[in-house]
Amino acid sequence: MLRERDWVTEMTSAVKNLRAYKGMTVRNIKVYTKDKMAVALSMLTQIIVLMLFLLFIKNAYVDSINDQLGELKTLLDTNDIEAVVNSWLIAGVIGTAVVTVALNTLSVMVHDKETRIDYDYTASSVKGRTVVLSYFSGAVISTIIISSILLTAGLIYLAVTGGFMYDAGDIVKIYALVILGSVSASLVLMLFVSFFKKNSTLSSFGILVSAAIGFVVGAYMPVSQFSEQIQTAVNLVPGSQISAMMRNVLMQPAIDNIDQKLAGADGHALSKSISDLFALKLNIFGNEVSTEFMMIYTFAVIALFLVLNIVTFRISSKRK
Repeated sequence: MLRERDWVTEMTSAVKNLRAYKGMTVRNIKVYTKDKMAVALSMLTQIIVLMLFLLFIKNAYVDSINDQLGELKTLLDTNDIEAVVNSWLIAGVIGTAVVTVALNTLSVMVHDKETRIDYDYTASSVKGRTVVLSYFSGAVISTIIISSILLTAGLIYLAVTGGFMYDAGDIVKIYALVILGSVSASLVLMLFVSFFKKNSTLSSFGILVSAAIGFVVGAYMPVSQFSEQIQTAVNLVPGSQISAMMRNVLMQPAIDNIDQKLAGADGHALSKSISDLFALKLNIFGNEVSTEFMMIYTFAVIALFLVLNIVTFRISSKRK
């Protein structure tokens, strides 16, 4: 009889925590989306990437590919070459989005510290891990939604400009990478955000991240243009792995299309050159790594930062 009561009590407690988790997750998403300035700042890096692309980058790389083609450029349409460059743009936009959006959504966590809302949570019957999990879930869901919207807009743009060359499998992979990138970025950034107590300090950190992430993931310029040492440094950042896998899925059909139209007239040199230029394979410590390595690395990072977040939470809980 006593065991039955204990079981009922545990089940009741679990249901309450589940309801609390769901309600707090929804609340965190609403707090973020209600702040229009925060949502706008999440898009700032993507706007910069788009403006730089349209004003400077696009024509430079289109001209570079045409120069490599020489007399063979008559075998290709302008859309064939632009499809490669445009798909690189989309990969860069999504690669930066999963990071900047995740960081801005996690500002809710700092806001609650600054306004002492977290003290209310501590005084309530809701378990601390439920509170932390709700912050993480809110960040992941918000990042997936906004990044997916940007990706869908990008795919529509590719369709309009004649650069959409994907089958159903490719589409699933692209959106799956958005989910994976959202989880990875949220876990990594959550560890750093947990140490901030004021939104003003977090904003300064956010400016640094937003400025750097475009270079790290190769959105402003391909990472292949950096020195070998810098390539290794930026390619060890988890977000660069997601962006590289995104480039592989988005750009490879356009590269294959060019290769097929040239029919080996260039000895497949152009497709190899494009792959190297846009860093479809990352260079780490002087070695090119495959997409399989990138996937394993990403999951390893997720596991590592999951453990680090749990340890950090337990330490901070003891202090409280």
